[in-house]
Amino acid sequence: MNITLRDFQRYSEIDEPTQSDMVKCFLNKTQNEIDRMKVDEFNKAVEEIAKEIEKKKEFKPTFKMGGVEYGFIPNLDEITYGENRDLTGYINEWQTMHLAMAVSYRPITLKKGGKYLIEEYAGTNATAELMRDCPLDVVQGMNVFFYNLINDLLSCIPKFMTTEVASLAALEANGVAFKKSIPSAKETLLDLMK
Repeated sequence: MNITLRDFQRYSEIDEPTQSDMVKCFLNKTQNEIDRMKVDEFNKAVEEIAKEIEKKKEFKPTFKMGGVEYGFIPNLDEITYGENRDLTGYINEWQTMHLAMAVSYRPITLKKGGKYLIEEYAGTNATAELMRDCPLDVVQGMNVFFYNLINDLLSCIPKFMTTEVASLAALEANGVAFKKSIPSAKETLLDLMK
């Protein structure tokens, strides 16, 4: 089953979607076509769609669509301000996810072994609408990647804070000891000056 981002965006626009809405959006069926489906066929379609949507997704650094190979930003440490601004602005809503995909995945310009370069970022105009036809599993894999990245970063904060608090406590303890030694140092200095 090939569910696209476009299908999921259409489905996510519905306030309280029914199983019939699910079949309409993901299988591109009309209500008339759905009404003519056998109950077993309808139930099987709903089950397969639900299974596909809920299936654990893995991050895919590259994928092909329409004869073009797209690659994820190869080095997030070198992300530009524009890429970061646009990606963080678009990634939180399903209705703008095609724009987030256009930031994150761009046509590969050079590939050697497992490494690749992608087109320089020039906004989302060139590929945003194309990204609506991106396989949903690629989009969900990207979301899993960013979710895991954020969790990893957040898990580092308590360790960092513990280290910093210990360092501050040591500095404070050293500062107290230093303060106590000032009169002795002052006395020694006066003795030396005599």
